Amino acid sequence: MQINNRIKNKGFSLPGAIFVMVVLGGIGVAMVTLNSTTTTTSALSIEQVRAYYAAQSAMELAIAKVVENDKNNTATKTSCENVDGVNFVLEGFNIAVSCDANCTNINSNCCTDNAATGNYCYLKPRISIITVTSSKHNSGDIYYVHRQLQTTISYDGS
Repeated sequence: MQINNRIKNKGFSLPGAIFVMVVLGGIGVAMVTLNSTTTTTSALSIEQVRAYYAAQSAMELAIAKVVENDKNNTATKTSCENVDGVNFVLEGFNIAVSCDANCTNINSNCCTDNAATGNYCYLKPRISIITVTSSKHNSGDIYYVHRQLQTTISYDGS
């Protein structure tokens, strides 16, 4: 009678062992995927911080140039001269700077001394809006990072 029971139970442990191996393999794949996702997320977080500081550095440079332009203003020089449209690479980040002093409008916030009209710079502050964009890689890429900063500068002529 024992011989018949052995024949019935023969090979029963093989499907169980395969099932356990498949489950453990699935858990292993899930752990590797989770680890990869966490590593990528951490790396992107660091790159986002680097993009912010690259933009901040470019912003400080642009502010210094606008302030210098304002202090050395002449009738032909605007606040945004040598600032607007500047593009460069900083530590692998593409930096784009735009500056809008709105000097073409008669009601603009930027001024030049004009004795005939009575428009003097000390009566009207100049306002410049600086926008700095810092990006790395192409839009749509999984590793794409982008930061944009904007500031407004007012110069009253003093």
